[in-house]
Amino acid sequence: MARVLIADDNPIFREVIKRHVTGLFDCDVIEARDGAEAVDLSGRARPDMILLDLVMPGMDGIEAIRRIRALPGLAEVPIVFLSAETDRRVWAEALSAGANDFISKPYHRQELAARLSLHLKLSRLGRELRAQNALFSRERYLAGCVQRQLLPKDLNFPGFDSAAVYQAQEQVGGDFYEAWDDGDGVYLLMADISGHGASAAMLMAVCKGLLVSLRAERLTPAAIVGRCNTLLCDMLDGGDLDMFVTMVLCRIERTRPMLTVVSAGHVPTFILSSKGIVEIDSQDPALGIIADHAFTDQTVAFTPGDILFCYTDGLTELRSPGREFFGERRLLQLLRPDVAPKDLIGEIIEAALPFCKGILQDDLAMAALRRLSD
Repeated sequence: MARVLIADDNPIFREVIKRHVTGLFDCDVIEARDGAEAVDLSGRARPDMILLDLVMPGMDGIEAIRRIRALPGLAEVPIVFLSAETDRRVWAEALSAGANDFISKPYHRQELAARLSLHLKLSRLGRELRAQNALFSRERYLAGCVQRQLLPKDLNFPGFDSAAVYQAQEQVGGDFYEAWDDGDGVYLLMADISGHGASAAMLMAVCKGLLVSLRAERLTPAAIVGRCNTLLCDMLDGGDLDMFVTMVLCRIERTRPMLTVVSAGHVPTFILSSKGIVEIDSQDPALGIIADHAFTDQTVAFTPGDILFCYTDGLTELRSPGREFFGERRLLQLLRPDVAPKDLIGEIIEAALPFCKGILQDDLAMAALRRLSD
């Protein structure tokens, strides 16, 4: 049952409006004799609608509405002024103070019924929408918690030092990284699902599950990426769903100072060494577009002390308030092999987040892995 607060210094008018309101709606009515009492009762009774006179002794209706709007939980309650005031500037002041509507005295019962019905309906719909939004936010929060649990807990493998970071633009996102050791080599994967939010997160979970199932088959990086591409093309209708996945998969051999890389539409991968920076560009298209594409392995040297650095484009596409991109040039200035992977990533974040004032335009992920001395 709705609860309606009527505030007016005239007891006869309060009784008249009370009879009209209770005749129109199934509701409880609370009465206030002035603005101060209206504020007090609003805070204690939490009405579903407030009807206020404009001119009352002590605190007038406009000041009352300002104070009511400041009370916790009453920012959205419908407030309707009923007044004989004819000055439209006063009407504007009342609406600016937070009133939802203004009904002139004397009023017509049908007009009163129509306007109050509308505001009660809008109020109910607003409450339902806020409840749904709260539920949706809770579900997204839980989905984000689950997604973070899917990321590797430990990237440290014998003979290597590594670190990684992931930050979704929303509570859930589509960037992810993976790492595993099959005994003969260590794998590091970085992927970026197009878009962000729930759809990207769902596709990320599918890719994660597929990769876990492929580990035991001891395939080459090109074969692993190819199998992922075949499945994604089936799922995404060969790009017709306007979604795709960029991916880079690296395999570091334990017995040789070599690194095998497959990069499918992904941003460059970097090897940092004392001799300089080696940039490995993508040689293949993103996944989920061309079903029969044959992916190719690239092999480069990776010696003790070198660092493998992978990231997603959410890093270089960070933008300043002036809309300038963080860019690859700034990233390259930060990449150096003489720091631990954890410190390297920390220095990049310390430079990137102030640049964009902490506002991400996309999901962001980074991983760095150093080969230790034999």
